[in-house]
Amino acid sequence: MSLKSELLKKATARKLAHFYIVEATGPQDRAMASLVDFVQTFVKDYYQKVEIQKTQASSLLDHPDVLVLGNLQTEEDEKEPKAFTVLEAEQFARFFEFRPVQSTRKFAIITEAHRINPIVANKWLKLLEEPTGETTIFLLNPRRLKLLDTIHSRAIHLRLTGTQEDLDFSEWNEFLEDVKSKTLSEFLETHSRGDRDLSHWVNQLILWESEQTDHPTPKCALMDWIKNFQMMEVFHQPTATKWTLFYSFVKEHVIPRQNR
Repeated sequence: MSLKSELLKKATARKLAHFYIVEATGPQDRAMASLVDFVQTFVKDYYQKVEIQKTQASSLLDHPDVLVLGNLQTEEDEKEPKAFTVLEAEQFARFFEFRPVQSTRKFAIITEAHRINPIVANKWLKLLEEPTGETTIFLLNPRRLKLLDTIHSRAIHLRLTGTQEDLDFSEWNEFLEDVKSKTLSEFLETHSRGDRDLSHWVNQLILWESEQTDHPTPKCALMDWIKNFQMMEVFHQPTATKWTLFYSFVKEHVIPRQNR
């Protein structure tokens, strides 16, 4: 049974823990993509399969009962990583003060464990130990850093491994075939309302690109596109706009290289 299936089984039995630290093997960028994809698909499957909720949220950022603290893509290594600010720490704490809007359980995802310093950790200890209501916190640790003991001791630790399941590109290849066979309007009609949101396919693209050994130029193009995608998320661009730009990127930079 996969890790996600095991967690869904626990959730169905109302035995889901309140705090998990999740790590992944492999290079940092691939680990980050794997972790984000894992938590993204788990949360969506939880709402759809456990609470039987037909959520219309296009990503974790859009669901009213989900808080994402930190970036969803790997940032360049900083010599001195910036800790979460007091404002961000307070935002995290306030999230637990209110009841869920659409569901019975809330999820908080902290994507950058390395940004938790002792000051922030002390502010969060009570929340991490005993959050109010039915809440589950995922702390992603793509750098696999040694965490503060006060954080470490309060969590259940999960690890995604580089198994064939993690690196199976069959779904991605089917998606590419769909891109090739459809016009933009047909593509938007199929995927803007599909089971998988855009963030899932962006993470699949990142994983696929990390396995390619051809010229580095496409990787630079992907980095530039991800920066633009992040800006679109920040400024809440329409979902159709984001899907359109993703479709164009895949057509130009991925499909011509697919069968090389």
